[in-house]
Amino acid sequence: MMEHGKLWAVVLILGSAWAVSGQEQGPAPRVVTIPPEQGPAPRMLRAKLKTPEELAQAIDRHLEAHWKANNVTPAPLADDAELNRRLHLDLLGQIPAIGDVRTFLNDKDPAKRDRQITELFKRPGFLSHYGTVLRQTWLPQATDNQEFQFLSPQFETWIRKKLKSDTPTDQIVREMLTAPTLFNGRRNNFNGNPEDTPFAFNQVNEFKPENVASMASRLFMGVKIECAQCHNHPFAPYKKEQFWELAAFFAEVQPTIANVSDVKVKREIKIPETTKVIQAKFFDGKDPTWDAAKSPRQTFADWLTAKDNPYFARNFANRLWAYFFGVGLIDPIDEPSDENPPAIPALLEELTQAFIDNGYDQKFLMRAIVRSKAYQLTSRQTHPSQADPRFFARMTIKGLSGEQLFDSLSQATGYVDNTPREQRPFGGTRRDFVIKFSSTEKITEKQKSILQALTMMNGRFVIDQTSTKGVFLVGIVDSPLWTPREKLDMLFLATLSRFPTRPEAERFGSYVEQGGVDVDPDKALADVFWALLNSSEFSLNH
Repeated sequence: MMEHGKLWAVVLILGSAWAVSGQEQGPAPRVVTIPPEQGPAPRMLRAKLKTPEELAQAIDRHLEAHWKANNVTPAPLADDAELNRRLHLDLLGQIPAIGDVRTFLNDKDPAKRDRQITELFKRPGFLSHYGTVLRQTWLPQATDNQEFQFLSPQFETWIRKKLKSDTPTDQIVREMLTAPTLFNGRRNNFNGNPEDTPFAFNQVNEFKPENVASMASRLFMGVKIECAQCHNHPFAPYKKEQFWELAAFFAEVQPTIANVSDVKVKREIKIPETTKVIQAKFFDGKDPTWDAAKSPRQTFADWLTAKDNPYFARNFANRLWAYFFGVGLIDPIDEPSDENPPAIPALLEELTQAFIDNGYDQKFLMRAIVRSKAYQLTSRQTHPSQADPRFFARMTIKGLSGEQLFDSLSQATGYVDNTPREQRPFGGTRRDFVIKFSSTEKITEKQKSILQALTMMNGRFVIDQTSTKGVFLVGIVDSPLWTPREKLDMLFLATLSRFPTRPEAERFGSYVEQGGVDVDPDKALADVFWALLNSSEFSLNH
């Protein structure tokens, strides 16, 4: 059962000034486009955008034209505290430390937002967090499938090396799709010193061409083609034969095909339970020009990452937009069609071309997006026209991933995880917590399950950290230099990355001064700390 003091603290936090009441989506999204004369210049005439700042300005121009054409009034810019917290969660995967919050809020330089963005991208935490994000996206089977969990450290190590060296995205994907398997070339080293190879992509897909092709299509083309694997679906634009033509490029990932000498066998596949043999053919219907020096997978990678490929760059641009906004310009992100066009076609075209022009550099797009006005808008709905999330007229609220939530709890409470990084996928406090909070829900629609809510309210980790003996609270409670109001400020800065509002300060201050239900100011502070960690504001990226 929840202690009475903590229950009363919940009542207090529910009455605080911050609320999520403005998060409801409006009517079904209307797909509207900018009239042709308001769109960008044709691709061949567009000037190359050489800096993230230039692309951010172009993003703003597209959105302002879109808002104007649809009579949308955008929300105001987020205040410094809101934006600082958002940047830390999106770029580093956890809330900012108290010192970072104070430094940013006290900085009076008008250019401090750009400077903060530049600084956060340089932190090791960016490589760590975004490496995990890419591993979760590209290797989702290794998240909670015990058979593949051991692959996570190796794959994330490989990704972080690529990010650290600024390897272009097309090269990263090429290495994934053409990596040696367990049956040809290098093998994995299982002794804690992983080889520099992403062979795990083939392993989690069970060395089956159809599985590898499905994931490659979904992740790198933005096309969910697996629905055509067994039959021609009456409403899907892709046919069964197209699926197997794509799968034929990956025939050599099979153990029985990997080392055969006949190259023709490596670019064909027999449809299961039939006698029909399908030859590899590009998704656009064109026949490949085969090169004896290249494997079928290399030939596919050449086609996929070519600058004129209509899928690759657009898919990555859309995915990066969806990462920051929770909603893609094409949404769902892997179902583009005439029935699901981009919300703002000209903007997606701008992002796509900038991605190509700047050497498939994901960080270039990321730096531009977080500098845009749309990204820096508040999440509060201030006008009815902001209800439709595909207008991007206010920031969409996103639920935290299990990793973000645990790392933010650790940041707020001073908890230090002593489990070596390479062992974390297999056990420990963090692993157990992340497993409980893993979810396949869309991040804009995440709901806490009963088990997750109980873990936050009564779980041993949270209870220990919010007791008066917790590492952080001991320092707050025992400090002889801080007034009760200053102690309350520290709790808010540690959890919500902001100072309390005046009504919050009055309500919480009164509760602490009266000592809560136990007439003990120290326990009352612990109650407030617990309540802040259990608030919706803490568990959301807003």
